[in-house]
Amino acid sequence: MTLADSIHVQRLCVLREAEQSGNVSATCRRHHWSRARFYALRKRLRQYGPDGVRPKPQKGQPGRPPRVTVEDERQILALAIAWPTRGPQYFSDELARDGRCVPATTVWRVLVRHGLNHRAARLVVLEQQSAARGLLVERTVRRLVTRHLEAEHPADLVALDLFYVGKLKGVGKVWQITACDVASSYGWARVVAGEVTAERVLAFLREVVVSSCREAGWALRRVLTDNGKEFKVAFDAGCEALGIRHTRTKPRHAWTNGVVERFQGTILHEHWRVAFRREYFGSVHQLQRSLDGFLRFYNHQRSHHGHRLRGRTPASVFLGARAA
Repeated sequence: MTLADSIHVQRLCVLREAEQSGNVSATCRRHHWSRARFYALRKRLRQYGPDGVRPKPQKGQPGRPPRVTVEDERQILALAIAWPTRGPQYFSDELARDGRCVPATTVWRVLVRHGLNHRAARLVVLEQQSAARGLLVERTVRRLVTRHLEAEHPADLVALDLFYVGKLKGVGKVWQITACDVASSYGWARVVAGEVTAERVLAFLREVVVSSCREAGWALRRVLTDNGKEFKVAFDAGCEALGIRHTRTKPRHAWTNGVVERFQGTILHEHWRVAFRREYFGSVHQLQRSLDGFLRFYNHQRSHHGHRLRGRTPASVFLGARAA
């Protein structure tokens, strides 16, 4: 039933109710109608029948014409690059000099749509144009240099980090030790309750990560961590005993370890936030069993579309040596 049909039925019911009760005023008050509206509809009903009270079709109103033409928008973008430190009011005044009336608020919306509403963004575009002509400033050089971690083969570099899952009733504080291979995005994770020490992280590294790399035909060469207390002297000694080089990120440079940070974010959004709404976990073993199921999906079925895998799964790259 369309909206027009629903209104038509409602009108007929009100008119019929007033005829049966014989009290027009009470019926109009009950349905929040005015008596003038009631008598107008009753007149149409008596004159044209039931179809006479059907709502009249409404024609669509034409939309508001665009206020900014293509030429004006191009001129705004040209002014934004030519004068990157000026604002929308200046650009509006410059357009007015050419006989184009474009308010400053409209100029602002155009800049927002193109991501140029901040002075820094306009300066970046100016620097990139200068770089195309061979003129590079120091800031442009730093920006053009790739920020991706480089790893030619699996197990050349594994990013390691800790993630606080939460405090669960009957379990306590729950942490997740997470590792991700940089070259293949293959991931491992272990759930632990209580305090996370260097011994627990080393056990995870030795029992899970190193053993998986050996089974796949790779030798783990280096691990990258932040400057947490779990990755200090005891962890360095354990890595040295395993023949693994340990490096740390710079202080307050968390994005350097972005590979494992993004992996933890994927586990949080695609697994934990869904699992905690479907199931009650009463032990670490239940948590680990649930996490292992997601890791199998992540590594073997979930395709990745980053610059390294380009639609492949992590297992197709990480297990390549064993498959060969």
